Amino acid sequence: MAEQVETAALSSGAVPESDNLIVKSALFARSAITSAPSFIPGLWRYYGKERAAALGRFLKEYRPHPALYLAVALAVFGGVSFAQNHQLATGVSVNGTYVGAVANPDVFQQASAFVRTSASEALGYDYNFENEALSTRPVIVANDALISEEALVDKICDANNIVNYTYVLEVNGQAVASGSESALENALKAKLSEYRTENTISVEFTSPISISREIISADEQRSFAPVEDALDATSQEEVIYTVQAGDTWSEIAARYDMSSSELLALNPGFDIDKIWLDQELTVSAAVPLLSVKSVERVEYQSAVPYETEWVDDSSMYQGESRVLTAGVDGVANVTANVTRLDGTETGRDVLSSVTVTEPVTRVVAVGTKERPKTMASGSFSWPTSGRMTSTFGGRRSPGGIGSTNHKGIDIAGSRGQAIKAADGGTVTYAGWMGGYGYLVIIDHGNGYQTYYGHNSKLLVNVGTKVYKGQQIAKMGSTGNSTGNHCHFEIRKYGTSVNPLNYL
Repeated sequence: MAEQVETAALSSGAVPESDNLIVKSALFARSAITSAPSFIPGLWRYYGKERAAALGRFLKEYRPHPALYLAVALAVFGGVSFAQNHQLATGVSVNGTYVGAVANPDVFQQASAFVRTSASEALGYDYNFENEALSTRPVIVANDALISEEALVDKICDANNIVNYTYVLEVNGQAVASGSESALENALKAKLSEYRTENTISVEFTSPISISREIISADEQRSFAPVEDALDATSQEEVIYTVQAGDTWSEIAARYDMSSSELLALNPGFDIDKIWLDQELTVSAAVPLLSVKSVERVEYQSAVPYETEWVDDSSMYQGESRVLTAGVDGVANVTANVTRLDGTETGRDVLSSVTVTEPVTRVVAVGTKERPKTMASGSFSWPTSGRMTSTFGGRRSPGGIGSTNHKGIDIAGSRGQAIKAADGGTVTYAGWMGGYGYLVIIDHGNGYQTYYGHNSKLLVNVGTKVYKGQQIAKMGSTGNSTGNHCHFEIRKYGTSVNPLNYL
């Protein structure tokens, strides 16, 4: 590189040459001020004290006009003001065109070295500036007119048709966008602003981000999506999903835009009909290229759960209870820091909780009086022992002709075998009833009734109170029956239910 720099031997007191009158005057003034300490003592010795005194008498006798003092003061003030707002700098020209001034030659050297090194890497060979491509000269400029090293690099590249200068944004070490430094920084600020509220304490990216200068060949074109699109980009990745209450396999798959078979492919060996709470499944989800973590301080009211107090009541049977005082939740003013990732809450740190309304304790009375044996216990026992020959639901009719909806179960045994009450209650029917033969019906007083059919002999009457396990009949084969057995039914509010679900 051939650098044409106008240097000034300021320390010698000589006025450096320059084509610019302002520059020449400033350099002369600087030279005079620099040399003043050496020639003032000599001036004093040359004229002597007498001549200095004569000069004083002259000035006293012929006082200058006050306007002269004002002119001198203004000149001094103007010079000081100019000196405070201007400085000697290094002016730079590219291909003969002045592009600006930097603070000192070191800044110019660093900028030109960066361009040379980066251009060599981009072009694949040692790049050097053509003769007279760059030149410098001392200039006086306003302080705010100086340009930075980065700006000088930009101007050098703009004036050169071989290389281009740009900024590149990298996320996790991957280049995703390019443009001016300010454009990239503004895009990042705008992204963060999407998650900032008036109560936000902090907001930050979770991935490492960098903006770097880059020089590429003018023939090379780096293709990137607009920076805003790049920052909103996502990629499909496998993540872990924890099963929540009420989830089904198909709902989870649909939530992540997957089919049930695709979800099963990521989770081989799972039973799609049996998933349980807190089970972990692998799903395919759109993961943002750049995630934002925010912390927001929030204030809200929260319920203070009430407590329950249990008190004994001898007027009620064991197992019974009633609410004496309804519980009411209290109210608390809560201050918390809420952490979110891409807008979804991931944590809540409660800083303070002040109860403003106390909860009302729920008071429940529980019975202590011994329950009568004839009172229903709420559970059922088998009415007899033996082999179950027919189940609940559809079956062929006895004798093999047609089919019926069997309302209970059949338990085979021997004639005269004991039939017992499945739970305590009151006999509401005891007698002959068509296909049932000799039948006993017990109302258990809790919405349930039990039926015992095809008996050979009944041992209870209507109104008899029976206890759980008490014999009420003897097994037989009366009514529509082909052998000794007990037909047993459980009805809930008048509707037959499968006894096997209750025994």
